[in-house]
Amino acid sequence: MRLGSFYLRHTEFKYPRLRGHRDQITNIRFLSSSRDLPSTSTSTAPGYLLTSGKDTFVKFWDLSTQHCVQTIVAHRSEVWSLDMNWEQGLFFTGSGEGEVKAWKIDLESLATGLKETDTGEVRMLSP
Repeated sequence: MRLGSFYLRHTEFKYPRLRGHRDQITNIRFLSSSRDLPSTSTSTAPGYLLTSGKDTFVKFWDLSTQHCVQTIVAHRSEVWSLDMNWEQGLFFTGSGEGEVKAWKIDLESLATGLKETDTGEVRMLSP
């Protein structure tokens, strides 16, 4: 027995690999539509992911379609920090350039499900 060490065995998850970042991923936040949304939500969607990376991107993923539905060029350098404030529908990012930015999440759309606009755009996040 080795103290201070542990071993992980690779297991198969029900979701395939999600590809989209051009560099290392620095943060992942799972957004369960039933657990993380306000208690009035009746959504049965499997959830969403919010990721950030060294490529300066923040990406919003819909796990029901297994696709990235929105990409934001969030900063001029690596995005190192990401945190949520569900009560206000906000998330915050911090970067290597020393900036912190606040972003708005459309909680109503998360609760009712993502829908395309007339132009085919799905917009969930805004500065």
